[in-house]
Amino acid sequence: MLLNRLEKILLFLTILFLPTQLGRHFWPDFSFIYSLKIDYLSPTIYFWDLLVGILLIKGWSRINLTALNLLLAFLLSQLIALIPATSPTNIGVGLVRFEQYLVAGLFGVYLASLNFAKIKSVIFWALTLAILGQSFLALAQFVKGETLGFWILGERTFSISTPAIAKFDFYGTQFLRPYATFPHPNVLAAFLVLSVALCFALRAKKELFLFSTTAFLGIVALVLTVSRVAIAVGVVSAFVLLPKRWFIWILLVVILASPFLYPRFAAVLNFDNLTLLRREELSKLALQIWAQSPLFGVGLNNFILSSAESLVVGPGRFLQPVHNIFLLSLAETGVLGLLGLLGLIGYSIFRLINQGSILKTKHFALMWVVIIFLGMFDHYFLTLPQGYRMLFLIWGLSLSTISSKITTNAKSS
Repeated sequence: MLLNRLEKILLFLTILFLPTQLGRHFWPDFSFIYSLKIDYLSPTIYFWDLLVGILLIKGWSRINLTALNLLLAFLLSQLIALIPATSPTNIGVGLVRFEQYLVAGLFGVYLASLNFAKIKSVIFWALTLAILGQSFLALAQFVKGETLGFWILGERTFSISTPAIAKFDFYGTQFLRPYATFPHPNVLAAFLVLSVALCFALRAKKELFLFSTTAFLGIVALVLTVSRVAIAVGVVSAFVLLPKRWFIWILLVVILASPFLYPRFAAVLNFDNLTLLRREELSKLALQIWAQSPLFGVGLNNFILSSAESLVVGPGRFLQPVHNIFLLSLAETGVLGLLGLLGLIGYSIFRLINQGSILKTKHFALMWVVIIFLGMFDHYFLTLPQGYRMLFLIWGLSLSTISSKITTNAKSS
């Protein structure tokens, strides 16, 4: 009993701290480009990684072999891309990403191995508190125009005057786009969309008020991020998930937020097209890099190293991965790596649609649609810690619902 209680506490803390990025960075030579520290290339031990390690030691009593085999196949497809690499730099940065996939992936396997009905409440409460904390922090950053100093959660120090910081121009007045504890407002926005949708799926009737309050604050924070793609997919998700009687309220929220959001969306059509040009250039580079090694790619986590000499759009070097997870996978790990990623994602979607779950299937199926759609416009699900944590959180819970349904059907028969 004590072990079970301890395991639930560890699971609660792991979900609660999923959005944080407190960690110890190391800076070997391969983590620098043009003498600049590149976070994507830095070996890092995160506090969240330690929580996952303790959780696996304390709580792993049985293993979902299907989930484990899927993870191993995915990891092998990513690791095999490093075989052609001869440079210690290429191998080093590849192992940085591989280690993070391993930790997050094992967490996903752990979730897939649990009885879904027994962990619904723990995940709901932990995720609710995480949304509330991130939303309040985002609101405070927006109002203050700078961060608040919560370094213990991984909040970085910056203000609206920091060079290259994400800002929003509202009819000549600039506002800071809030980051909370995330590396970019777009990642915060993705977390809010997916987490609110997941809490909607997990909620019990007695938790309706708490969910409604959490969803409201999450929506406010989402609007403040002015993340165009995430807001658009969030509105569509609300129409799909909520009953028809809620449609008028969704429209009301859209109408009230539209004066604030209009300049951001309209900017794409007039003066704010640098982001589109950069994405277009990165996409072309990704295809060029893949064409040089179609089977294995350039190597896991090696896209920035391979493209650093070629990026010219904008006032300075844009040292970023291509903003599309499928093009990124193709460029870095070739056809084999892309097949590994598609197998990891595709299996859970296929089983959700065909097997069903103890929840309404459309909840998790919709979350996968959100991940795929957002992944077509950004890279964080494969490159940033909170991104692949969210990916494997949804993956593990999807397989858990399927496994629980199979067990329930077997007992009833």
